[in-house]
Amino acid sequence: MTRHAGFDLDHLRLTTAEADGAVHVKLDGFLDYDSADHFLAATTRPLAATPDLHHLHLDCGALSGVDSMGLAMLLMLHRRTAAAGVTLHLDNRTPALNRLLDVTGTLDHLAPDRTAEESPQHETDAAGPAGRLSDAQRMAYRHTSKDGTPAGSPDAGSDVSI
Repeated sequence: MTRHAGFDLDHLRLTTAEADGAVHVKLDGFLDYDSADHFLAATTRPLAATPDLHHLHLDCGALSGVDSMGLAMLLMLHRRTAAAGVTLHLDNRTPALNRLLDVTGTLDHLAPDRTAEESPQHETDAAGPAGRLSDAQRMAYRHTSKDGTPAGSPDAGSDVSI
């Protein structure tokens, strides 16, 4: 793979610490196509190297962004930790990461132990029933006429005969 000029090879830095049957990995930077292999290798290494491992904590507080490959690596890591009997925790998730996981339908899968305060749904509860839907859900539920144009638009077909 050819790297672009000026590209930082260390744009995702991982800092690992081990304590009491748990490994903590701090993520700092972008989890994307370019860092995916490094991320997966570094985060799965403790699964084999630490026989009494029960929890793998990823500190996502300094995570600048995640692309589709980064999301795929989080899902792959979840599969590998589950197969090893290790619980994966995504700690200190940013609002952007929560939104990505929520929109893609992976939030409940990757963060089943989240609190009500961490849920994107919690932020919109005060807005009433319409505010409780995510943008993706609003798009899925918007009303359209028979011909597919948005309901209420001047070009919308009518189902009513007068």
